[in-house]
Amino acid sequence: MALKPGTQEPGTRAHTEVAPADLRRAVLATSIGNCLEWFDFAVYGYMAVVLGQLFFPTNDPASSLLLSFAAFGAAFVVRPLGGMFFGPLGDRVGRRGVLCVIILVMSAATFCVGLLPTYAAVGVLAPALLVALRLVQGFTAGGEVTGATAFIAEYSPDRKRGAVTSWIQFSATLGFFLGLAAPTVLNLLLDAEQIAAWGWRLPFLVAGPLGLVGLYIRLRLDESPQFEELERSGQVVRHPLREAVVKGWREVLLAGGIGIVVHLGYFLALVYMPTYLTKVLGFEPLQAFLATSTVVVLNVLVIPVSGRLSDRWGRKPIMMAAALGFVVATVPVFLLISRGGVSTFVGLGILGLLHGTYLGAVAAAFAEIFATKVRFGGFSIGHNVSAAIFGGGTPLLATYLGGVFGTTLMPAYLIVAGSALAVVAVACYREMAGKPLRSTTEEP
Repeated sequence: MALKPGTQEPGTRAHTEVAPADLRRAVLATSIGNCLEWFDFAVYGYMAVVLGQLFFPTNDPASSLLLSFAAFGAAFVVRPLGGMFFGPLGDRVGRRGVLCVIILVMSAATFCVGLLPTYAAVGVLAPALLVALRLVQGFTAGGEVTGATAFIAEYSPDRKRGAVTSWIQFSATLGFFLGLAAPTVLNLLLDAEQIAAWGWRLPFLVAGPLGLVGLYIRLRLDESPQFEELERSGQVVRHPLREAVVKGWREVLLAGGIGIVVHLGYFLALVYMPTYLTKVLGFEPLQAFLATSTVVVLNVLVIPVSGRLSDRWGRKPIMMAAALGFVVATVPVFLLISRGGVSTFVGLGILGLLHGTYLGAVAAAFAEIFATKVRFGGFSIGHNVSAAIFGGGTPLLATYLGGVFGTTLMPAYLIVAGSALAVVAVACYREMAGKPLRSTTEEP
């Protein structure tokens, strides 16, 4: 890895920048794994109805759907455990090796979902195996996006950190889109009987070759320059988990709070939205796909722009504007969505604009909260606890509470409540745009 001297600011360590070719390769390697992770989660969420019928058959379709979403949420229960395992490991032995292990295990587990026998073939063993693989996926996911973010942030030039790290969220959104597109294409090419018989397996089987490609690229990367500096100076922490939790608990809480909008936006505005549109509002599957694609397209368009603007204006004002936008606009937007027609596309477009704006700035902010010696571990713990609370369980919660209270606006109420908490967290974030990442010797 070619390095060139950077600038040194008073009170900070000398900064280095990687060669442009190395930076591009690092962005590609991390983006592929991140895209694969969120493709896996998205395709399960978008095929929850089919999987519910195949693995959790009951006399009540609503109960099958709830059980399917419960299995979806199970992966998020173990995400904090994965974060506590892979994050500190990455702070102790390095980012690159841990990210290679993660993409290998994650893609293998997703591939195996496509090979599972259904309830009709093996009875209760089928849902047990599905849940077990979902737990493996969730465990590895506990280190993927956080490790990728830390790795890329440590590769990035200080003045372009927002723009470069925004590719992490860009690739996640792309994974969601591919996870949405896959079952939609199946519905267009196959009938319901073919999908139930074998077609549902295809999106999961794709993860195998994609994972091998991602692993190959990651194996060709060098370690992040900042972790190499830690190793050379002998400042790698022997017990990074204890260091992050005991000394850095404020930063862990802050990362979790800032992440609330990320998780609610992904799992209510994207993963749950096709089910919400078809099962709650009565849309046709193709209409639901096209409408939800509006959110994804605007996310993809806005994220890189927001990342660049965060380098110029700062992360804090951009995240604050988007979080406040969710608090104020979400309920009116969902009322607009329920009207159908063009109103649905306009409403989902607003959600995509707000979410993409937040995502573009948040990846750099996550990395800037922590010192290098605990960046992977501290971020993994805070982010994944937040994901467990505000992420995977929200489709199940929205489905259940919507039925209990007889309202179609439950997803909107959950987004508003979570966004209000995120506003408080963003207010506590210390602006770091354009500044060097914290070294091991700096105070929080």
